[in-house]
Amino acid sequence: MSARRKQRKQSMRMKYRRWYSPIIVIALVIAGWQLSDHIPGEIMPIDNVKIEGRFVHLSRDDIQQQLKQVLTGDYFTADIEALRTSLLSLPWVQDATIRRQWPSTLQIRIIERRAVAYWSEDSLLSDEGELFTPERINREMQIPVIKGPEGLHQKVWGFLVALHTELSGLGLDVNKLELDERRSWSMLLTNGVELQLGRNDTERRIQRFVKVFSMQNAPNIDDIKYIDLRYPNGFAMKSKTSLKKQDDAGLNNISGWIRHV
Repeated sequence: MSARRKQRKQSMRMKYRRWYSPIIVIALVIAGWQLSDHIPGEIMPIDNVKIEGRFVHLSRDDIQQQLKQVLTGDYFTADIEALRTSLLSLPWVQDATIRRQWPSTLQIRIIERRAVAYWSEDSLLSDEGELFTPERINREMQIPVIKGPEGLHQKVWGFLVALHTELSGLGLDVNKLELDERRSWSMLLTNGVELQLGRNDTERRIQRFVKVFSMQNAPNIDDIKYIDLRYPNGFAMKSKTSLKKQDDAGLNNISGWIRHV
């Protein structure tokens, strides 16, 4: 075959290719469009959702109901961040992680909040120092009640932690702690003793209280009803015994005594 003839043949092939290529592309597009009508929207549906975590107040039913509200798409298209945001909106959920597990599973791990105190009447405080408000609050939890002006829950909680450390040597703890609008502190101990701390030098006053009741000749603290620590060098006390005697005698004015340290 001559060189001229070969060149003519190659030219014809190139010409045909230029015509065929667009036709092939168009045919593939049409075929793909027709085929898409027969492919399900969820190529790889999610067949299983694993929920992990140790729950006391959360229920798996609540979690599943929350997921159903936002779970759309398949294994590849499910919006993981939207699912996580939805779970974090549950009051008892502190954190949530979601992972895809091949080939059709979502693995969800949830950390439940741990309540460490009641705040006022309708909220709880977590061990992360965050306020949260569940729909139902169990009033039988063995945790203290703390109260204070709005926005000062972390201040009240921080002082409660310091009090726990100071009082542990006496085998006591705080049952209720309140900071009023005047920024004055008062508390109720687990043995029923009421303490007035006032506004200033509160830590020093607590240390004085602990020092006195750590002495060998200290009064029986279980016989104390009320202690006023708002004195410069001591405090006033009212005992349960003296209160009973006053009640039996029909007296209304009850005086205490001051212990100097």
